[in-house]
Amino acid sequence: MTLFQHRGIRTTFLPAGKERGFSMSEMVVVICILSVLSGIAMQTFGQFLGGSEDALAISRQETLNQSLSRFAQQNYELMFDAVRDSVADELVVLRTLQYRDPNINRAQPGSPYVDPRYNPVASSDASVHRLRWSGKLFELLKPGQSGTGLKMNFEGTDFTTAFVFPPNFQMAGR
Repeated sequence: MTLFQHRGIRTTFLPAGKERGFSMSEMVVVICILSVLSGIAMQTFGQFLGGSEDALAISRQETLNQSLSRFAQQNYELMFDAVRDSVADELVVLRTLQYRDPNINRAQPGSPYVDPRYNPVASSDASVHRLRWSGKLFELLKPGQSGTGLKMNFEGTDFTTAFVFPPNFQMAGR
């Protein structure tokens, strides 16, 4: 092997037949090892993602139930029978929590209790998280549980323009 320096650059000459680089078998081994590691990482990532969706769904449920509590302290407790296989009751409760009377003299203190831009859709798909009205509180239906409720959307597309209340809107309850 000869080594010489030309204009500050060191150069090595390899003996004949020796070239730099990886052989095909070395590349195949490396790719196999990387594919096994990525498979393990993807499985672990999927478990973390499922856990984070559960945490976000529980947080949304707690937010709605805390809003119900604040509403009850200021007004009256919302209690009425749940309507199964429909989200009519969930939407009535949600809209009541989102309502603020346009007349400032009649507006309830602290209202709206929930962001009026929150516009979830109904779902009975057992593969998604849903919020169902139990008659007094919102309960969380996790994937695998049957029932109809407000679909939890984790991409944020359920926050759109604020709901426009009709002039004759009546809040739920009393």
